[in-house]
Amino acid sequence: MKLLLPVCLLILTPFLTACDSKPPEKAEIIRPIAAIKVGESQKVSGRQFPGKAKATQEANLAFDVSGKLIERPVDIGSVVKKGDVIAKLNPIDFQAKVKSTKAELKKAKLNFTRGKKLIKDGFISQREYDRLEAAVDVAEADVAVANKGLADSVMKAPFDGRIANTYVENFQAVLAKKAVVRLLDTTQIEMVVQVPENLISKVSYMEDIKVTYDTFPDVTLAATIKEVSNEASQTTRTYPVTLLMSQRDDVEILPGMAGNATGTLVMPGSSEDLEQLVSPVDAVFTPDTEKQDHVWVINEQSGVVQLRKIETSYLTKYGIQVTSGLQAGEWIAIAGVHTLREGQKVRIDSNIVTE
Repeated sequence: MKLLLPVCLLILTPFLTACDSKPPEKAEIIRPIAAIKVGESQKVSGRQFPGKAKATQEANLAFDVSGKLIERPVDIGSVVKKGDVIAKLNPIDFQAKVKSTKAELKKAKLNFTRGKKLIKDGFISQREYDRLEAAVDVAEADVAVANKGLADSVMKAPFDGRIANTYVENFQAVLAKKAVVRLLDTTQIEMVVQVPENLISKVSYMEDIKVTYDTFPDVTLAATIKEVSNEASQTTRTYPVTLLMSQRDDVEILPGMAGNATGTLVMPGSSEDLEQLVSPVDAVFTPDTEKQDHVWVINEQSGVVQLRKIETSYLTKYGIQVTSGLQAGEWIAIAGVHTLREGQKVRIDSNIVTE
């Protein structure tokens, strides 16, 4: 029995040691954060975004009815105005349809007039009278359809533009909904550029946007932002941004021309014409337990965030004027301010922030 005790202790020793050991500490997750440095110039220029020109309006024009094409007064490159005739189908069949449906309508109306007299004298039933009345409605609908078919046999330009392509020649049979010509509106031109997801939130701060096309390298067109997509490409993780610009008198930009867009990114946090510092609106918030505006200040060396009271003035086009509580050169968080906590360690993401 005495010999068994040391053996038992030896067996239990690894288990006791394992029980006494502490579980390994989890590595702290350092969250990347979007931030700006207030009081310094946030202007960034020079980055180019490639894209291709496209028409502001474009349409493949087709007939709603089938027939034989007898007239197409436009060719590729023809300039048309809204309402100009683009193409015509042979109208004979459509005119005959209108004539026959009008004759049926006339007949239905005469029968219905007779029916009014007959029902008064009791020579026809109410059911027969209702049938005569319904026949008039059907005949009127047939006339409307026939008239529309005749009108649809003439294709007119829905907007001012230029013929980009033709798909059917004269005297060819054309099926309904088959494209006859392609019409582009090039009075203004668009360019779609792809903006990375780490910059898309800053697009609204872009100013002085310029576009240069490879075909005319010495010509610069001023552009504005028309629309920003809120869905990123699944493959490139970029967001399409559509720029809009007017044509110039000395050159004509055509759809498909390649070019590059540049601009000046003016981020809030600095304003050369203002005495006070400026903070982005998204950076300023009021905690539930407070009644004063606050921001999260980030220590550039340690990455630790600190809640800071600030006093604000009024809104500018760049953000909110800060009259006290911040100093030039300090970093403040501009996203996720309601999810940060005092003393939390974060990382200023260089891909998000542009100084």
